[in-house]
Amino acid sequence: MNKKAFELSINFIVILILSIVIFGFGIKFLSDFMKSVDDITKFTDSDFNANMEKILCDSSERTCIGISRKEIRPNKVGFFTFGVLNTYEERKNFYVDVEQADPYENNPDEIKYRLNNELTLDPNEQDKVVIAVQVPGGTKKGTYVLNVYVCSDESISCGKDSNNRYGTTQKLYVVVP
Repeated sequence: MNKKAFELSINFIVILILSIVIFGFGIKFLSDFMKSVDDITKFTDSDFNANMEKILCDSSERTCIGISRKEIRPNKVGFFTFGVLNTYEERKNFYVDVEQADPYENNPDEIKYRLNNELTLDPNEQDKVVIAVQVPGGTKKGTYVLNVYVCSDESISCGKDSNNRYGTTQKLYVVVP
């Protein structure tokens, strides 16, 4: 066999092996890149909203709401975050309550809510309460407003026209599509 032909065959085989190895590294690099993109897409809307509520309600205000407007479909439950900051010099009990902003025509019991309404906070301590809002089936489309308020003495003295309110009255907007 001719020495030049043998050398040419060996060179061809070496180049073929090198090109297969380089192609394999390219595929591996592309695969790793696509996996990192999938990690970013796993960051869901609920994760985003939870982080936004933490940022929005992490302030020096006495009372605050993370995200005040949510779309809640009938027969579903939505959650709002409500924060209270104790600006008094001593440990205090706070009472959170929710009421309808306006009576709803034709459906007086449409929107239901539930919360743990008592907080005990040390001076300059902030805590959050989750307010669960349920929209029953058959609820008419529209935007419903709930008032959220806090009193810092007794819960029974925290009526609609009470002067014992702590901070400003916050509003929750429940959008029923």
